[in-house]
Parts: sequence; C-alpha cells; structure tokens
Amino acid sequence: MLRSIWLLFVYLSFVGLSTSAPFVATLGYVWVDTFRPQDVAYIVLNQIPDAMIMGIIAFGGYLAMDRRDPPRLSTETVLQICLVIWVNLTMIWAQAPDAAWVKWDWAVKTLAFSAFIPLVIRSRVQIEAFAQTYVFSLAANFVPFGLKTLISGGGYGTNLGLAQGNSGLAEGGLLSTVCLMAVPLAIFLSRHSLLIPRSKLMTLAYWGVAALAVVTAIGTYERSALVGLVVLGVYMWVRTKHKFAMGLVGVIVAVMLIYTTGAAWNARVSTIGDFEQENSAYTRILVWKWTLEFTATHPLGGGFMTNVINHVEVPGHNGAGPTIEFGRAFHSIYFEMLGEQGYPGLAMFLSITGIAFVRLRRLAKKARAYPELEWVAAMSDALQSGLAVFMTSGAFVGIAFQPMYWYFIAMSISLNAYMWRVEHLELKPETGWRGMIRQQAAPSGVGPGLGGWRQRPALPGLNGTPPRR
Repeated sequence: MLRSIWLLFVYLSFVGLSTSAPFVATLGYVWVDTFRPQDVAYIVLNQIPDAMIMGIIAFGGYLAMDRRDPPRLSTETVLQICLVIWVNLTMIWAQAPDAAWVKWDWAVKTLAFSAFIPLVIRSRVQIEAFAQTYVFSLAANFVPFGLKTLISGGGYGTNLGLAQGNSGLAEGGLLSTVCLMAVPLAIFLSRHSLLIPRSKLMTLAYWGVAALAVVTAIGTYERSALVGLVVLGVYMWVRTKHKFAMGLVGVIVAVMLIYTTGAAWNARVSTIGDFEQENSAYTRILVWKWTLEFTATHPLGGGFMTNVINHVEVPGHNGAGPTIEFGRAFHSIYFEMLGEQGYPGLAMFLSITGIAFVRLRRLAKKARAYPELEWVAAMSDALQSGLAVFMTSGAFVGIAFQPMYWYFIAMSISLNAYMWRVEHLELKPETGWRGMIRQQAAPSGVGPGLGGWRQRPALPGLNGTPPRR
C-alpha cells in the first residue's frame, strides 16, 4: 500500500509541476511509459489510463503555454510522421486484423509521441532532465535484477526485476538491450549533470547504475546481450578520448564475465556458433526466410503481427522427424519491420537511423571544438553508442516499435536543434525559475542562457573565447 501511495504521489507531482513548466508532463509520460507504475501499484494508478492522461496533459500544456521557439522541422521528424501514416495505412490490408489492432494501439502512440518530444525538449536542462528521467525509470527495473544476479545468479526466462511475465521489460531480449543502451547515458550523466550536483558519491552512483545494467544484461542469459555488449565496448572505446582507461575497463569486464558466469550461461552462449543444432536459433533463420518469401509477394507488408500467419518446418535431430512451427515471432527488428510494414516501412526505419547517426557524428565533431559545448559532444557519443547497441542486438530481437529506440532518436533531434539554436538564434532575457536555473548553471566565461528553457549559450568564439583546435 505504501508503494502505491508513493507512486501516486510521484504521478501527481509530475502533473502539478507541469502547470508551471509544461515540459515536465512529457517527462511524466516517459516515466509512466518506462517504469509502468500501473503494473506495480495496487490502488488508483492500476485503475486509470495513466499514460493517456499524462500524454494529453503534455500535449495540451504545449499548445496552451509552450509553443514559442519551436525547433526546425528535421528530416527524421518528417520520416517519423510518414511512418505513423504508413503504419495506419498497412492496417487496411493487415493479414491478422484482430492481433494487428492490439499492437497498433501501443506502437502508433510510441511513434507519435516520439515525434512530439523535440517540440517540448529544447534546452540543456530539458534534454538532461529527459535523459535523467529515462535512465532512473529504467534503473528501477534493472537495479533489483542486477543485485539479485550478483547474489544468486540470473537465468534465461527468469524474472528478477519489478516486471513479471514474458512481455515488456520482463522479456529478456528487450531488457538486456535497454540495459546496454542505458550504460553510455548513465556515464554521460556522471560527468555532465547540471540538475544533480556532481560529487564523488554521485559519480559512483551513476557508475554503479551502469555496472548493474551490464550485470542485468548478462544475467538474462540472452545471446543478443553478448553481441550488444561487444558492440557497446568497441563503439565507446572508439569514441572516447581515454582509450587506455576504457580498454582497461573492457578487460576487467571480460575477466569478470569469464570468472563469474556459470556453466549454464556458457552453454547457452556457445550455441551461437552451432545454430543448426539449436532449435531456437535455427527457427529464427527459417522465420526470416519465410518473411523474405512473404514480402516477395506482399512488398507493402502485411500489417502489425503478420508473424501470426507464418509456418515453418523445423528439421528433426537424432532420428526425430521434422515439426511444423506456427506463428513464430520475427526475432529481428529488420524482419519485423519488413514483414509488417514492407519495404517502404523498412526504408523509412533505416533512413531515420542512418540520418541520426550521421548528424550525431557531425554534431560531436562540431561541438568538441568548443569547451563549453563538451557536454553536447559527450551526449552525442552516448546516443550513438546506444543506437549502435540497438541496431546490433535488435538484429536478434523483435523490438522495432519499443520506446527506447524512438526516445534515443527524439533526444538526437533535440540535441541537434539545440546546437542549431546555439549557432543561429539571438539571446533573450529570461525571468523566474528559468533565469534562476540559468544563472546557477552557467560557469564563468559562458554567455547567458546555458540552462534556460528557451535560450541558448553564447557560442564560444563569438563571445571572445577561441574555439579549441
């Protein structure tokens, strides 16, 4: 009961604060969508449409109080809007209408809200608040899992976090992927947080969250987690300036992985190289083959949940005859998007990702030349690392419409829009709590507006501070 009362208090706090700072309702939506208090509360929150109410407040607050200084319309946002329209069109010829409408109900909301986020999340304070809210909402799910894994070990299909069952963050493939995506964000916050004063204790706390995220990913016994962990380590090593320190951390993690993992984990991971003898992996390949054959005759896709109509013949082993498997999941973001939304949907999905990567890399290179914008470069690197994990781990998990990918895309759009304002827009005076945050946040040598809601920092080089070469 106390937990339910506390969660209700947090929910109402988001609502109350949004009356003076409308963007807080957007943070509340992210908290509800990620932490999912309705699944662990016993009163009120489990009886009302929490996400819908918070979404309405966020959108209504923006229209009523926060429409000044909208960001430029980005190519990624245009493609997101096109994808929202397209997934609605594919419902016309959906192969499994009943199942399709169930997935449509949450997937289209994810796409639409992620396209809305950059309208609201614009300043440094807002961007960081979004990242903080997302990381801590996730941490509530994976910190208990990580601690239990350290104490008693994990296991495939084992629920050690808040969520139970085999859906959402209770599903190992999704949980391991979001955990690894959260690692670079947690490390970024440990170095560049403004909202939470930096100290040795807070730095240790952020690194502890990152470590438990890795432990949770390993504790799920998901093979895709190992692939994602390798990609995360390599990408972060390539992007960091402290390559020796990052390499040392990677070696320590590898040694601990070898030393602490049990025979069950090693046995499961070893099946990566022998997929023909492992039914789960081999069935995925057969489903991918079926998807290619299906889209050869249905290039526009079959709508959400097209996989429920598939059937594949799995060869038997050790003298056993073949078996027919029906309705197997796509187990890949690429084949999920291809089978459900066809080649147009897959093209839009890959284009959004590719454009985001290119712009984040350019952004990091541009911002790194200016000391006051080092946080922009660091966050750009963190978002790139998270997206790299998603695009590799997701190759073996059907999570194309899950929120974390779209939230990372939204943050990348907001970050690029922020940099554009820094370069092009003139400063305007701020008053009230926004000005107070700005004054507290701005270090010496930085022009006004670093922490403001609708303002930008003075670009180094324009105010007498030479750029770093």
